[in-house]
Amino acid sequence: MKINKKAGLVKIGILILSLISSYAVADEVWFTGSIKKLYPLGYGAFVVIFKEQNAACKNEVQYHYAVVNQNRVTKEGIQIMYSTLLMAATTGKKVNIAFDTSSTRCYINRLSVAF
Repeated sequence: MKINKKAGLVKIGILILSLISSYAVADEVWFTGSIKKLYPLGYGAFVVIFKEQNAACKNEVQYHYAVVNQNRVTKEGIQIMYSTLLMAATTGKKVNIAFDTSSTRCYINRLSVAF
């Protein structure tokens, strides 16, 4: 049995490309808004509620969650995000968040504040 090396490499390339593209094609969008409420939860997560409506977040109460191990958030990352959100809320700065639209929990992955 003779194996075609070129065909094998093409199959491996397609497999790698499909794995990368399935990871890269996240249901992630950006939203910019002013913080209305910041709601810490007892297990270390928190919820952000914005003054503006976010049409991409599909839950009635417009909660945007940050939870360790959801949408690639680490323990260190969640602490940094919470501190940044507190600063933005106290200074009245708008926040840009990236969140996952594949869940109604709208899990936040990262954020930024413009000065």
